[in-house]
Amino acid sequence: MRHVTIDALPMLFEGGISNYVRPLAERMQAAAGPSWNVEMLFRLGPYPSRARRYRQWQQGTRQASAGRRLLLLPDRMVRRLWEGGYPVGAFMRNGAGGIFLATTELVPCGRGVAVGWVVYDLIPLKVPQYFAIDHERYRAVMRQRAQRADFIVAISECTKRDVVELLGYPEEKICVVYPGLTPARDTAPAPEQCGRRPYICYLGSLALNKNVDGMLRIFARCVHDHGVDMDLVLTGKDFCGRSFWDPLVRDLRIEGRVRFAGWIPDGEMEALIRGARMLWQFSWYEGFCLPVLEAAGRGIPVLCTNRGSVPEILRNPEQEIDPADEPEAAYRAAEALRSEATLSRWRDLGRARADEFRWDVSAVKLLEWMGARS
Repeated sequence: MRHVTIDALPMLFEGGISNYVRPLAERMQAAAGPSWNVEMLFRLGPYPSRARRYRQWQQGTRQASAGRRLLLLPDRMVRRLWEGGYPVGAFMRNGAGGIFLATTELVPCGRGVAVGWVVYDLIPLKVPQYFAIDHERYRAVMRQRAQRADFIVAISECTKRDVVELLGYPEEKICVVYPGLTPARDTAPAPEQCGRRPYICYLGSLALNKNVDGMLRIFARCVHDHGVDMDLVLTGKDFCGRSFWDPLVRDLRIEGRVRFAGWIPDGEMEALIRGARMLWQFSWYEGFCLPVLEAAGRGIPVLCTNRGSVPEILRNPEQEIDPADEPEAAYRAAEALRSEATLSRWRDLGRARADEFRWDVSAVKLLEWMGARS
């Protein structure tokens, strides 16, 4: 029997990488069969909030308790041990000859254990102008982590190329494991910020590397130059603050048309997506983009950037814009919003494409890939 231990810390949180780690780990346990033992290692430490989230996850899943293991050491101690070269096998139920899958930035030393590392993106190296960090140091740290990994799991072909080009990692040691389409959640009433007019929605963090400022300018062109009578609803964590966005909205003369919903619960998010006329995603770079996949899977037309990994999701150039060409992007968006035939075609194509992204398929692919290498 083969053994794999997954660092399950991200499963205790909402959003971000937890939306990848949680369903993948749970599907791997479900698909393991008699030839695999899949264990989840939870680093709870002395944090009551983590223990509470673990209990909530435990109550909401039917996974066998034998497949869980709690690590109660403080994270700082774990970090010192793992980064200092203490073998990760000592923390695993079946250490020697097993596999450890690192799902965060903490990549431990193997020493008798094969270590895999999930890489989501290398955005600070692709669009460095938006990140106030020492980029050479960041690259060096990422290369050091990659050197510890016996293999890497990339969440898209784009991320795989970046790992090869920017970290110098061997292509043959990288497995691309796409996210899957998450089933529709129970809906709650749509957030009041949706208003009464038809609306376009954006799901994701409000940050400059996401090109939210460019999206606002494109929306303003749609309203003023092309007569689009809709609102734009943006939801997600705000990294710039309303003191940044409000003056821009005023300068663009779209007050009353742009609504900042902030973070909203899953049920309201589901209602927001389903009620939208279209979803926009004009980021400068993404390792993957789950909102694009989820909107397409729910039959919502999507207009998205042609940068990074996003074109891999829909594979339809008709639904891509160049975020650097804002006048053309606004024209294309307005034309699509006015055409029921275009919107209907995008709905059908999006659903068909989204159905190809399945968590059970991704879980089996990763298990088979690891099995062939062990």
